[in-house]
Amino acid sequence: MPVRAVFFDVGDTLVQHWKQEENRLLMLEALRREFGERDWYERFLDAEIAPPHTPEVEEHLRQETNRWAAEWFRNSQIGIDDVHIDRLRTAVTVPLDLVGSLVPGTREALAWCKSHSLSVVLVTNTLWRGDDEVRRDWERFGLADAIDHVVSSHSIGWQKPHAAIFRRALELSGSEPKEAVMVGDRLRQDVWGAKRLGLSAVWRRPLAGAPQEKVDLEPDATIDDLTELPAVLERWR
Repeated sequence: MPVRAVFFDVGDTLVQHWKQEENRLLMLEALRREFGERDWYERFLDAEIAPPHTPEVEEHLRQETNRWAAEWFRNSQIGIDDVHIDRLRTAVTVPLDLVGSLVPGTREALAWCKSHSLSVVLVTNTLWRGDDEVRRDWERFGLADAIDHVVSSHSIGWQKPHAAIFRRALELSGSEPKEAVMVGDRLRQDVWGAKRLGLSAVWRRPLAGAPQEKVDLEPDATIDDLTELPAVLERWR
């Protein structure tokens, strides 16, 4: 069955060179601008806002950032009655173009997909970013017209490799699993998560050699550079 949709991971697949220190400074500036001076900003940014440890694999993939943040404030005995959690979340969502850069070949790969009438969906694990913030990132990159849909783990409520995030991408693109390809740099989150639902998967091998979890499903193709992607997709059209 020919490919009709291409799903892309974002971090280290389309965007790279994260400026961690600059990101932190910009988050602090945003918090002060939004809420004034507070004595808990540094502690909040140092906190581990993450799912609770659980032996249940599926539950470990549940995404509930606002609840986790609210629980951290409660457990830290910090009163924030005048601070809405979602307003806080939005404030610390720093635009990607300020703290990262496009991977070489990103513009060309997205343009190729659009020129061949393929539906492009960003499928991304995010802590603070919801679908709206992700869309704004790509507006700032000047690539909003190349993106048809966005599925963020924050908005869908499940992180990759949970099936729900891929099923949402399939629904939005109007594609069957055999008509879709996932492109990403993580073997478990991107490759394994997609292939167990019947999608094809292209592994963009990380340049930095990031450690990978062992998986029992192999990618259908492996690339080292996004400029190699059109040739792979052309074979499947």
